Amino acid sequence: MPDTTVAQSLRLDELSEALLISRQTLVRWTDRGLISASLGWGVSDENQEVRLIDIADASLDFLEGFATEYRDDTVSRTEARRLLKLIDRNQVQKLIRQGSIKARKVKGETRVSVGSVEDYLMTLEDND
Repeated sequence: MPDTTVAQSLRLDELSEALLISRQTLVRWTDRGLISASLGWGVSDENQEVRLIDIADASLDFLEGFATEYRDDTVSRTEARRLLKLIDRNQVQKLIRQGSIKARKVKGETRVSVGSVEDYLMTLEDND
């Protein structure tokens, strides 16, 4: 059984940047219990609210090893819609045509790069 002791409190945006995984994905993994972490709020040096993640050492080690593998994966357009939280399937095709997310053919099927989906989500988060 992994060590679930909370070891570190990190800014969610800094962890996201370090792992190249969107904040949305990290929050979803935390909410679903896929990583041993909890979310909270703090105040930055500039007196602004920041989202914090309290994460166990074992979960952080796992994420550091898993992030590259996850980004290199490909998913179906249906799964890409779920990751992007899009309802309209034409939107994924539009994002592919625009070059916002990348796709490639795998055994005759269009597969979407998870890394490009995460990059797109991080771009949206930076615009918030």
